[in-house]
Amino acid sequence: MGKRVRGIVGIVAALLCVGSLAGCGAKSSEPSVSDVADRFSAMEKYDVKPNGDETTVTVSKSGTLYVLAYRDNLKKAKPESCTIDGNPMKASSEDLNYPDSKGKNLFAFAQAKVRQSGDHKLSCNQSGTANLKALFEATK
Repeated sequence: MGKRVRGIVGIVAALLCVGSLAGCGAKSSEPSVSDVADRFSAMEKYDVKPNGDETTVTVSKSGTLYVLAYRDNLKKAKPESCTIDGNPMKASSEDLNYPDSKGKNLFAFAQAKVRQSGDHKLSCNQSGTANLKALFEATK
């Protein structure tokens, strides 16, 4: 085997070694399109008026309620101006975006744990914001 071939073999071996250490070939942790579609189809969806009107959210078990707004309204959206049963919501830690029927995405900006089944009152006072969407995801 010539010097040149041994050099190329050495480089390829080194790259394979580095690739295996870096996790190349490992299964991706990104969810599939099917996983995302299944997650959204399992969520309860509610239209929310941004003027403070109450929306009744009916849940059969505990879970998390997310409030979403369009991207151009996210800077104006204030999580604490949304309440569930009178308690202010917190900024969403979930990187959740949901497509509307017109192909525009809404993004989660507020979230709250809902610990009991039944009817809950959601209110958002987000003046200057287009209609909002709420998604409830039951705990598995």
